[in-house]
This record gives sequence, C-alpha cells and structure tokens, in this order.
Amino acid sequence: MNNGEKDFESSGLRDMSRYWWYAWFTASMGQFVDAYDTLIIGAALLYLVPLMHLNDVQTGLLASSAFVGVAVGAPLFGRIADKVGRRFLYMFDLIFLVVFGFLSGAVGNFTELFITRLLVGIGVGGDYALSPIMISEYSPAKKRGFALASMNSFWGIGSIVGFLTAYGIAVTLHGAMAWRVMLASEAVWGLVVIGMRSRILESPRWAILKGEMGDEGRKKEGEEVVSKLAGGKAEISAGKAGKPTVMDLFSGKMWLVTLFVWVWWPVFDVAAYGSNLYTPYITQGLGLTSKADAFLASALYWVIAMFGYYTAAYLYDKGRKRMVVLGSLLMGVDMFAGLGVYEVLGYFPFPAVMALFSTYYYFMNFGPGPYTMTLAELWPTRVRGTAMGLAATFSRIGAAASTFVLPSVIHDIGFMGAFLLLGVAITFVGIWSLFLMPETAGLTQDQLEEILPGERKEGNKRWNLRS
Repeated sequence: MNNGEKDFESSGLRDMSRYWWYAWFTASMGQFVDAYDTLIIGAALLYLVPLMHLNDVQTGLLASSAFVGVAVGAPLFGRIADKVGRRFLYMFDLIFLVVFGFLSGAVGNFTELFITRLLVGIGVGGDYALSPIMISEYSPAKKRGFALASMNSFWGIGSIVGFLTAYGIAVTLHGAMAWRVMLASEAVWGLVVIGMRSRILESPRWAILKGEMGDEGRKKEGEEVVSKLAGGKAEISAGKAGKPTVMDLFSGKMWLVTLFVWVWWPVFDVAAYGSNLYTPYITQGLGLTSKADAFLASALYWVIAMFGYYTAAYLYDKGRKRMVVLGSLLMGVDMFAGLGVYEVLGYFPFPAVMALFSTYYYFMNFGPGPYTMTLAELWPTRVRGTAMGLAATFSRIGAAASTFVLPSVIHDIGFMGAFLLLGVAITFVGIWSLFLMPETAGLTQDQLEEILPGERKEGNKRWNLRS
C-alpha cells in the first residue's frame, strides 16, 4: 500500500460509494431490457402466428432474429470498446433498441418484422458485451462475484415485468394492436436506461491501462473514477497494458479458457433461451388455453425462481464452479423428470407444470445463469471487450439455434422432444464445467492474468484451470 491509499480490491459492500451502486444498477438494467425484449417477442408470437399465418420456420426466424443481431453487435461493439473506451458505446448502444423496437410495432409483414428485430438485436448485442465488462471493471475482487451475479438477477426482473406487461395488454387489447403495443413498449425502457447512463464515467481499469501506455489524460481519468468508487485514493489492479489483439485469447493456456467459454455459453443458451422464450407457448400447449393465463403463469415461474439469483449473489464470492456444476445438473434432472411424467401420463396437471418450470428456473438462476455475466472476468482488461463480444456471438448461435428449432421439435415429436433437448443440453453444461471451468473467486485482475494463461504456485497451493 502506498501513501495511505486504500486497497480497493479487498473492499466490502459497505465500503462501496453511492456512485458504485448507481453504476451497478445502470449496468443491471441492461439485463432487464435484454430479458424484456426476449420475453415480449415470445408473448407476441402467440398473436403473430395466427394473424400472420406463420409456419414453423417463420416462427423460429422471428424468435431468433434478435439473437442473430446480437451475434453481429456484440463483437463489433466489444472490439471498438477495447480501442476507444467503454463509456460512449455503453451510453448509446441501446439507441438501436429504442428506434427499431418502436418500428417493430409498426411493421406490415413478416419480412419487415424480421429486419427490425434483427436491428434491435445489434443494440442488445452491444450491451451484452459492455454491461458485464463495466461491472467487472468497476468492482473490487472481493465482491466481484456478488456484483455480477446480482446484476444477472435483473434478467429475472425483466422477465417478470415482460410477462406482466403482456398479461396487462392481453386483457385490455386484442388482435394486431396487442402484439404491436407489446413490441413497441421496449423502446420506452431503452430510453429510460440511456438517460440513466448519461452520468456513468469511464472504466477505471481500462483508463489506467491507457495511462500506462502514455495517455496521461486517461490515467488521471481512471484515478478520479477509482477515488469516486472507493471514497478516496485507492490502489486498483488493472492487469497488463498492451495493444488489444485477438491472439491474446489464445496465448499460453488462455486458449483453454476461450475454448471452454465458446462451447459452454452456446450450449447453455440452448437450455436457457429454448425454455425462456417459449415459456408461454409451452405452458399454453400443456393445458392453459388462455393467452393471458399463460403469461401470468410464466410470470409466476420467475417470481419463485428469483430466489435462485439471490442465493447466487450470496454464495458466488465463495466459489463459482460448484454452483454452476450443481445448478446445471439439477436442471437436467428436472427436465428428465418432466419427460418421465409426461411419458407416463400423456399430459401435465397445472401444479406439475408450475413445479417443473419453477424448479428449472431456480437452479438456472442459482448456478449457470449468473455465470454468463461472470465470464467477463476471465480475460485481460486490454482485450476484454473483444473477448466478451466474440463469446456472446458464440452464445447467440446456441440461442438462435434453440429458438429456431424448438417449434419444429414440438410440432414433430411433441413436448417430450422439448424436455429431451433442454435436459441433454444443460446436463452437458454441467459436465463440461466440471472438467474445464476455472475457479476465479476473489482473484484480482493481476492474479487472474498470472493464473489463467498458465499456472503458478503460491505457497503450497497450485492454481490452474482445474483448481
């Protein structure tokens, strides 16, 4: 410690300034709008399919269109963020959501709706790369797990609000007006978040690295942000300075980390988005004939499952790996149990539907769900935007594939096929995590960069990719 400076990395939640909490909230709202966007198109499809006479392929294309946009926007915004900074792009990436979200409610045919949804996804993709990066780089090592896991809880809040909004619209509006208002409503949330983020400052770790490369203005900016976060002068771990290059993702043993993420995230998204987006669709098909009832039931799943996020927030700083492995495997058990019940009975009583999906979402939020945000801590600061953007692109391959294929799976082989697809995907995630997931809880940025590309010994303790 130098000149009486605080050790920011060991700070607890009570040490965090009001500004830190505000920054955490604005980043978390990125998760909120992503969930709202995902769930609102799932609700709108219940109207769009009969009104536009959509076949299974068109239904899948609409459901996956925003994910394709994310696959474009995430690496584009992430790469630029490594070069010019996080703040500017972080403020304005959601303009795509505002403009094209509003226009998606005014289109006249399938093609126009597909294009506007694709463009919405580009903005959401930018936020997929930037929001977890900002929180990872704003948070002390001691509480980074809490910050990222609790941030992901806003996905659940966005889901609940999305379904309740759909319910309110369903009982007050009918026909084309219902789905148009549903889709256009996401523009309002985009405007709210853009306004909130106007007060957010640059990432201190990125700015300090730029200062080490000779940009004194950035160095001063970074130090000022750290002071605002810590309530005074403080030391912060920023990692190694250098020009961002894609090859950093494969240096030393870092290629194992990159490989782990590029496989883990898309397969997880098969299980996550395949269920999330089609929850009302599956719920209605399993016995609830009213659209409004299907929306309300879907919201209730998430109210119950929200407790999983708070369990994760409390425990993530004690270790990420065991929670991801346990949560994934129990999700798989839940889906296989559902498959067995449906195979025996040929139908689902509503209490069984509630139990099935509430359990599935609880363990998703308990383990692997929050880890999608925590992935941001795995790479060096200098190349984090590029890495997170490319990882999000791979994740959207899984999300798009799942949402495109699932309607056809249900149409061809029924809900047993959906249970089997989701169960196999999430069980693989648990097994893959058991063997390749690195444990990163409590490590500073400098320690992460020393450990993850290779391995080191610290006393009698060996850190490596399987620690």
